[in-house]
Amino acid sequence: MKVLTKIGLSILLFIGFLAALPTSVNAQSISYRSLKYGTNQNSMATGYFVRPATVIVRNHEYYVTMQIKTAKSLSAFPVKVDWVDGQRPKNVRKIKDAAGNSHLYYSFYTTNLKKRINAKLAIDVPKVYKAHHLITFKFNSANLPSLKVNQKKHHAAAVTNSTMPTKASQSSHSKPAVAQMKTTPTKASSINASTDKQPSKTKTKKDPKKKKSPLKSRNQISLVNRRLHPALIKRHQIKQSRDISQLMTAAGLLVGLSSLPQFLLVLGFI
Repeated sequence: MKVLTKIGLSILLFIGFLAALPTSVNAQSISYRSLKYGTNQNSMATGYFVRPATVIVRNHEYYVTMQIKTAKSLSAFPVKVDWVDGQRPKNVRKIKDAAGNSHLYYSFYTTNLKKRINAKLAIDVPKVYKAHHLITFKFNSANLPSLKVNQKKHHAAAVTNSTMPTKASQSSHSKPAVAQMKTTPTKASSINASTDKQPSKTKTKKDPKKKKSPLKSRNQISLVNRRLHPALIKRHQIKQSRDISQLMTAAGLLVGLSSLPQFLLVLGFI
C-alpha cells in the first residue's frame, strides 16, 4: 500500500509540474520577415533570426516566441532585444550549443499579428561594432487561430447596459422636475420680488469731484479772511478813505477848471 501511495503522489506531482509549464500543445509555426525599420527591404540582421517562430493562444492573446542565433566568433550573445511591440521581452533564455554558438530565445504578447511589429536591438561585438538598431517584423498571419473574446467582459457589458436608463426614461423623469421648477418659485426669486417692490432708501451722494463756482469760493475766502484777520479790515477802510479823498480832490480840480474862464472875464483878461 505504501508503494502505491508513493507512486500516486509522484504521478500527481508530475501532472502538476506539467500544468505549471506553458502549454505548447496548440503551438503553431509562423513564418516572418525581418525588415529595415519602416520599409519593405530585408534587414542586415536577417541572418541572425531563426525561422519559423512559434505562436500559441494564451489569455486571449498571441504568445509569440522568436530565436536569434549568432556565431561563436562574434562573442557570446552579442545581440540583445531592448523591447518588442512596445514591451520588454518575456521569458528570455540564453543557450549555447555544442559548437559554442549563442541561441537567444524571447517571447512577447500581442493581439494583432496582421500589423507590423517593431523592435529595438542592441548589438555589441567587442572591439568591432556597438550600436542600437530598430527593426520591423512582418508575420504571415493567414492560418492563425482566431482569438476568443472573453465572455466575462461581455457579461459585464450586458449587465451595465441593462441597468443604464434609456434616453426616453431619462426624458420622462426629467420633465416633471422641470415643470415643478417652473411652478414653484424659489426663495431667491421671492426675495428679489420683495426687494423690487420696496422703494430704494439710498441717498444719492454728491460727487466730490464737482468744482465749486469761483465767485462763491472767493466770497467765502474773503469772509474767512475778514473773520480771522481784523487788521485787514482796518487796512481796507483806510484804503477806501484815501480813495474817497483822492476822488474829492480830483472833483475840486475839475470844478476849478470849469470856473476859470468866468474868473478871467471878470478880471478882463478875456
